Amino acid sequence: MTISDWKRAIYALLVLPGYLGGAKVQRGLARRWLGQEGGARPRFVAAFGPSAVAFLLALLLFYLVGRIATYGLFWTGSDPEGTWGGPTLAGAWIVHFLIAAGMAVPIFLALRPLTRLQARLLG
Repeated sequence: MTISDWKRAIYALLVLPGYLGGAKVQRGLARRWLGQEGGARPRFVAAFGPSAVAFLLALLLFYLVGRIATYGLFWTGSDPEGTWGGPTLAGAWIVHFLIAAGMAVPIFLALRPLTRLQARLLG
């Protein structure tokens, strides 16, 4: 999980709403977050499928990160034995972090070809 993976995830999260702004916005997103300059003629219809899939994956990724980062802030502690990770908050954090990391790595790996394809199709 490198900085470029996080940039790719941000790009995937923004490119689908970027359809509302048109080609100029999408090329700006690719230039800003992927470092790619547009050159070919954009194919918006063909890029919509990979954009939607990448958007959903990025949304899941940021949900996981946000949920793990805030886990325990709203924990009442009324039934700590029922949480994954045991009776302590630290154990629950560790277990939830490992589960989220196990899900985040495949998402990052899936976003690499998807965002590459998006950028190529969007020109």
